[in-house]
Amino acid sequence: MKKLFLAFLAVPCYALWQKWELAKFRVTKYEVASVKIKNPVNVAVVADLHGFTYGKGNKRLLRQVGRIKPQAIFVPGDMLVSKYSDTFASALKTLQGLVKIAPVYYSYGNHESRLREPGRINHALFMEYLENVKKAGVTVMETESQEIFLSQNKVQLSALELELDYYEKGRIVPLKKDYLKERLPRQKEGAFQILLAHNPAYAREYLRWGADVAFCGHNHGGLIRIPGIGSLISPQLTWFPKYDAGRFQEGDKNVIISKGLGTHTFHVRIFNRAELLWVKLLPAQKTQGNS
Repeated sequence: MKKLFLAFLAVPCYALWQKWELAKFRVTKYEVASVKIKNPVNVAVVADLHGFTYGKGNKRLLRQVGRIKPQAIFVPGDMLVSKYSDTFASALKTLQGLVKIAPVYYSYGNHESRLREPGRINHALFMEYLENVKKAGVTVMETESQEIFLSQNKVQLSALELELDYYEKGRIVPLKKDYLKERLPRQKEGAFQILLAHNPAYAREYLRWGADVAFCGHNHGGLIRIPGIGSLISPQLTWFPKYDAGRFQEGDKNVIISKGLGTHTFHVRIFNRAELLWVKLLPAQKTQGNS
């Protein structure tokens, strides 16, 4: 009888814990050093919001972004949930708040890409949302590159929108040979190369293509994390995903993967709190180590 009582008690306790956990996020800070950076830069990365709100009008999230004092805000996709139209308004309101803090650069995740196809549920609503996002002053990027300046540093900013075939559940579809080279221009000499690429499964390809730093999301930190080991399963239903969260490096090249700020379908975060990324880009000789 005692074991049965404890089992019944565990269920509401777990539900309350997850409700509490899903209402919180942390700020995770990284430092990236490069000889291409002459003046320090602060940037914020808002990934996988999925229409979540932290306080009315997302005021807690906006306040934390403001405290970073970013020169740019990067959004590597999935601001909304394609099936749920109520997430569109909250995503738009958040973006309207973010542009008041710093320039916002928004690339597509699989949820945005899915909605771009005519005939999909909520397609018309998404096109209206996209128009309003652009009217707010957000720079929306597909697969393209543009030159920007951050604290007088020349930056080549690229975005990659993968076809939906690369989001197949249960397995990682190999990226076609020379995929990035065929779709994006070569890095500009002397320019710091930033890549917004939603799917982190191809982190190695992003590094070898030449991204000084690539910002990704999608895996939500792997839903359930085992301390000292990493994530158990990704939202893509792949076990022990290698590129789940955190920083991966080859030489001076970096991929930084956000655990995201929201969830969808599987509303679970076990030892895996949502996060806003604060990334400091520093001249190579001035770095004091990584956080």
